[in-house]
Amino acid sequence: MVLLPAGCAPFTAIGGKLALSHQGFEVDLPQGWYQAREVGDALLVTKDGLPLQFIRIERVSVEDQPPHSKKKFTARMPANDAAEIEVQDLGSSPDLFNFELLDNNPGSIGGKQGFKLAYTWKTNDGLRLKRVHYGFVDGKWVYRLIYQAAARHYFDRDLPTFERVRESFRLL
Repeated sequence: MVLLPAGCAPFTAIGGKLALSHQGFEVDLPQGWYQAREVGDALLVTKDGLPLQFIRIERVSVEDQPPHSKKKFTARMPANDAAEIEVQDLGSSPDLFNFELLDNNPGSIGGKQGFKLAYTWKTNDGLRLKRVHYGFVDGKWVYRLIYQAAARHYFDRDLPTFERVRESFRLL
């Protein structure tokens, strides 16, 4: 089920420091993982294929309305309020069945105070997924660092790798 063939694949082998000036951050990426190309403005990497696990880092404008929340981000929003918006948006998503919030606490990302969420849900096909979701608001931007994997086997195996990526995250 590995979706990473060589050649003209939509994935590129990665590893080491990567600076994305257009996104305003740099991060150390794990060896043996692959970066998805043509993902828009997010950084998306996987080891065994996107359905099994991925790390996604993105920056979105505070002006972007979360699709399933009535609340909006603001430039000077406290981390717990931003977390509340994210939880409301996720919990109201029609694509997340049996959504269960496991953790909602403060979290640090690149020296910025933010939030840390952990949650599980099932897909339409019954696959249980688990996600750790860090975020913070910095001026006009909301940054998200997300690790998602199949709850069985993959999540626990690659969580330490995600935490190393998170610890390396720096704004430019």
